[in-house]
Amino acid sequence: MKTDGTDLRPADARSRRAFIGTAAAGVGAVATGAVGACGPGGQEAAALASSTGTPGAEGGIVVARGPIAVEAGVGALRGGGNAIDAAVATAFAQFITTPFSAGVGGFGCMVVYDARTRRAVSIDFHGRAGSKATPDIYRSALEGRIYGHADRWKVRGDINQIGYRSVVTPGTVAGLWEAWSRFGTRPWAELVEPAIRLAYDGFEIPRSLAGGFTTRTESSSGVVPFFTKVQTTEASARIFLNNGVPWRAGELLVQRDYARTLELIAEGGADVVYRGEIAERIAADFKRNGGLITLADLEAYTADVYDPVRGTYRGHEVLSNALPGSGAQVIEILNLLEGYDLPSLEHGKADHVELLGRAQILSFIDRRRYHGDPRFIDDPTDILVSKDRAAELRGFIDRRELPPDIVEEPPEGPDTTHLSTADREGNCVALTHTLGSASGVVTEGLGFTWNNCMFQFNPVAGRPNSIAPGKARITGISPAVVLRDGQPILVTGAAGGTRILGAVQHTISNTIDFDMSALEAVSVPRWHWEDRLLEMEPQLYHHLKEELEGRGLDVANDAFVAQLHAVGIDPDTGRLSGGPDPRGWGGGSATV
Repeated sequence: MKTDGTDLRPADARSRRAFIGTAAAGVGAVATGAVGACGPGGQEAAALASSTGTPGAEGGIVVARGPIAVEAGVGALRGGGNAIDAAVATAFAQFITTPFSAGVGGFGCMVVYDARTRRAVSIDFHGRAGSKATPDIYRSALEGRIYGHADRWKVRGDINQIGYRSVVTPGTVAGLWEAWSRFGTRPWAELVEPAIRLAYDGFEIPRSLAGGFTTRTESSSGVVPFFTKVQTTEASARIFLNNGVPWRAGELLVQRDYARTLELIAEGGADVVYRGEIAERIAADFKRNGGLITLADLEAYTADVYDPVRGTYRGHEVLSNALPGSGAQVIEILNLLEGYDLPSLEHGKADHVELLGRAQILSFIDRRRYHGDPRFIDDPTDILVSKDRAAELRGFIDRRELPPDIVEEPPEGPDTTHLSTADREGNCVALTHTLGSASGVVTEGLGFTWNNCMFQFNPVAGRPNSIAPGKARITGISPAVVLRDGQPILVTGAAGGTRILGAVQHTISNTIDFDMSALEAVSVPRWHWEDRLLEMEPQLYHHLKEELEGRGLDVANDAFVAQLHAVGIDPDTGRLSGGPDPRGWGGGSATV
């Protein structure tokens, strides 16, 4: 949003909203509160956003990746469902419309705020290593660390990220079932039905998904290209290639096997995946192909339900997920920032970028030192969210120093999806789910792609994130709900690996420190400092490069720093506003 060193953003809030709305319409989706007003941004959406911001919604709102999936959630609200029903319906539809980002074979977590009890609950459904996984399972094939990533390792044949030995016990259906069992109001089968229809009837492949289908080169962070993954199993190639050729934008993707799997789930609930017909077919397939999970692993799987990790930021309460998720790291960054007068800084100027970046990099040093599955390590959460810890680390910010043990660790790829929902009663959900970067494995006849969660474990024994049966690896997932005076004002989360947690922190700070709407908070340029390079989106990079380099910082240009989806809530009026990220295939919609 800056060119030739000139800040083009209007100063007043109303004009700024118009500017951001227009910019969003140029590259993605703009949310509105009108029924059916969702999908890729265009002139009509830009005009609406420019004139009014994001209108309120009296019935509820869904903000998520993909306008088709958003409409499934909106349908649940129209049918009398609440925010939890909408989240479940949206997530199932995302299984079909983002088949290499989320699905039955995936994992994730959510934070649910229950307006009736005025309490929040976290539901974690992380993938867990199968009983055949051992700390040294990849040791004989280990080739070394992937350059620039402390938690990503090169294994011969890439068997830790593609194929059956990369897959862990999935959790997504168990997590959605747990949330619906506790809070849902509509019939389970009704919420799964839109996804079944999508799978049977097909949907037109958007340009963003088609681009993924054609990827043939390994990413800079070591992720095997899609075209290689999709041919890992014959069942996968039959679905995701069109007679051996990648699908093109505008073509119809039909997934009938997946539809039949979802019909079984609609009828039998989560039990069919973990203890019924689907579980038996999964176990047989993995046994035949040397996989790490067994029928006993599936039968033993349960989602974890607990009080969210809590922090405070300038009088607000921040609720997020526990380790091995990254909610505690979000709170740690906010604790560091709380010692400075951010509202006095110009947003996106050099002082603001450097200060926030230094808080991020300090939190990542603690991440490497402490983060792991608390079932297997001493839980360090009290340290991470401590105000005293933040006060201690601020000395490094003030001296413009970094601890000597920093290592390079670029973030994960953006193969994750998030959704945020809220309803007229005040219930709200922040839900992030993923396949990791997907394994390429499809069990014959079931139609869904499996996770590759083993890729993010450390294959060296004795580390906090080392492999063990039943263990969950660390993840950047960090859905969050922010309260003011006990009332929700922001529901947010993101896709983008470890960039998720930084983007969530950005959104919270943008809302509280700079009084931005949900759409503004997710649309303004972002930056991320995780290793020795401070990565900035182009609007900032070209504007601030020389100034920050003059301060001795190493900077890099990055076009995509996570993809956020947020709901803003006015605690006085109940007015809802949507903030779908214009960076990707987003969508926002509300129903009255």
